[in-house]
Amino acid sequence: MHLRVDGTGYRRGVADSPTDLTAERPALAALLVQPPRRVAATGAYATMLDLVARGLLAVDPTAGTIHAPRPDPAGLAPFEQHVFDAVVARVPGGHGPVPLGAIDLGTREQAEQWHERFTDLLAEVATARGLVRPRVPMGVRVVLWTGFTILWVGAIVAVWQAGRAPLAIGVVLVARLVSLPFRLLKRLVPQGRGRRLAAVYARLRTEPGIAPGDPRAPYAVAAGARLPWLGVSPFADGKQDFAWSRRDGTWRRVGLVDGRGFAFGWSPWAALLTQIPAAVFFGIWLLLLGMFSADLDLRQPGDLLPVALVAGGWLLWLAAVAWLARTGYRGLLDVIRPARIVAGPVIWLESDVGEDNTTYRVAVDDGGDVAVRYEISAGLYHQLRKDAWLRLEVTPNLGHVRRAEIVGR
Repeated sequence: MHLRVDGTGYRRGVADSPTDLTAERPALAALLVQPPRRVAATGAYATMLDLVARGLLAVDPTAGTIHAPRPDPAGLAPFEQHVFDAVVARVPGGHGPVPLGAIDLGTREQAEQWHERFTDLLAEVATARGLVRPRVPMGVRVVLWTGFTILWVGAIVAVWQAGRAPLAIGVVLVARLVSLPFRLLKRLVPQGRGRRLAAVYARLRTEPGIAPGDPRAPYAVAAGARLPWLGVSPFADGKQDFAWSRRDGTWRRVGLVDGRGFAFGWSPWAALLTQIPAAVFFGIWLLLLGMFSADLDLRQPGDLLPVALVAGGWLLWLAAVAWLARTGYRGLLDVIRPARIVAGPVIWLESDVGEDNTTYRVAVDDGGDVAVRYEISAGLYHQLRKDAWLRLEVTPNLGHVRRAEIVGR
């Protein structure tokens, strides 16, 4: 079949077959057969492989790098441009080799936004080409949501008028749970030719003999096949114990490590002030251990279990006091000693959302083989980007960031 490229950057056959594998871009296969949570990772990977096959990206298998022969290729679809920009984002001018592992979507929040944007762009194309439709039409969804809203608001009013206001909270919670399936109503599902293509793409998951250079490879990846000669999608979510840096102009892999000890990242003054309530707590613990120990009689067989418990309490007390004293000593040293300077490009960023608070951490390539993850403020975190030059003043023992500054280079 002869192929041409239309104004949107899409291939069209002179006579598109409803089951022709190459009638659509590979990423659309991901939208047609993959669950929503996997569309972006597999679809973006398939798009990158397709751009390589079309000569818009080039891979050096020996060096394990990828680069763009031209920094601004024309005729790319919006979702293809989205992937292309992500591949060349960390290369000045968009031209130059980048390790496949260095393709970076940014922080966790930025990666989620990138995935969402890619999926939206892909959905727009698939809808425009008549391959997918919402599971339930918009008009029907509006009617259902309106009726559901009237129902649960009316239930709250009825409960309130009946003098049972506390039950209103239960009504809201039940309404929240019942509304969850409503979100599935707007999910896109294949239709018409898209349904037939989905059946063809799904069979590629178990298709044998797909080798490097096979035009079916991007479609198989999009459909979820795990080809033994391909690595994990560089667009997938996942934590790594290394990052890529180009501090000196050449790419190198830098290990990522956490600081040692539970108190790593504590302010020196926090470590010292903690000693006051801790001294009271462990003093009371010591008093109780002394009282329990005085009441024990090793000659009584019935006291063997209490003896073991009290002995365990003494060991735990000694270990806790030793750790506390060491933490206080390290905090004291950090107060009187000058901070250590850590400067270099940002190679790793992460936010960790907990039940009580959110912690933000950064790793900087200071020229060593490994980079330590340091805790930073939320304000600084939201100002940073990969490869920005950052200067940290870090306490030498507890690894607390006293001062941070984004500097030019």
